[in-house]
Amino acid sequence: MKITLVGFAMFREIFPENPFIYTVEEGLTAKGLMRKLAHDFPEASGLLPYTRLAHHEDYVHKDSILQPDQEYCLIPPVSGG
Repeated sequence: MKITLVGFAMFREIFPENPFIYTVEEGLTAKGLMRKLAHDFPEASGLLPYTRLAHHEDYVHKDSILQPDQEYCLIPPVSGG
């Protein structure tokens, strides 16, 4: 199945396009997506354990199953003061 990924901050430099269409297997969870991204984009592997996945302005639980033809946002950790 295909999903659309939008990367923010550092992900804009890592991914070839932003947003981009990403093919994943049916039944993939948010946690599984992070593992797949770490495999396909090793330069992002250090950032992905701290990244949140969002869908329609809500964070996605790591055990949530991704739905086809939906847009998901990768939100890296932020700091500030």
